[in-house]
Amino acid sequence: MLKAAGSVLVISATVLLGLRKAEMLHDEYAQMQYVRQLFYWVQSEIRYAGSPLGEIFSYIGKSAREPYGTWLNGLGTRLEKRDGGTFEEIWKTSIDESLRGCALSGEELLKLKELGERLGLADVTMQVKILELYLTRLELSMEEMQGEMKSKVRLCHCLGIMSGILIVILLL
Repeated sequence: MLKAAGSVLVISATVLLGLRKAEMLHDEYAQMQYVRQLFYWVQSEIRYAGSPLGEIFSYIGKSAREPYGTWLNGLGTRLEKRDGGTFEEIWKTSIDESLRGCALSGEELLKLKELGERLGLADVTMQVKILELYLTRLELSMEEMQGEMKSKVRLCHCLGIMSGILIVILLL
């Protein structure tokens, strides 16, 4: 009886781990969609309002959900004060501080950091073009992830179940 209960608990735990990993994949995709939405907003503010980047980030940060609201507000404040060096340094530091625990992958955070290398150095027209390039790259990543997501989610579920069964077999 005790072995059966232990077996059920082990299999349940590994199934839950597999479900959690699948949920993390969905969360990452949802975060990518939200980042795309934010940068479309930034692009339209640059294009039509012509405001400085610090003001744009502060304005959008007030409406953005966490952790992006904190990131954009902090970024806007630092840019307006010129606290922390060049635009690129402020950008990268703010990403490291504010977006470290978000659901975006390391690769997406790296792409976001690369955006900061070019964004602060250009005029309005070039900033819009740079954001268009970033958004295109982001959408390609999203398409690739969406194509792979179904099989990865299924794999996570199967690995959760099978690893639980394997552990139970090894323990018995």
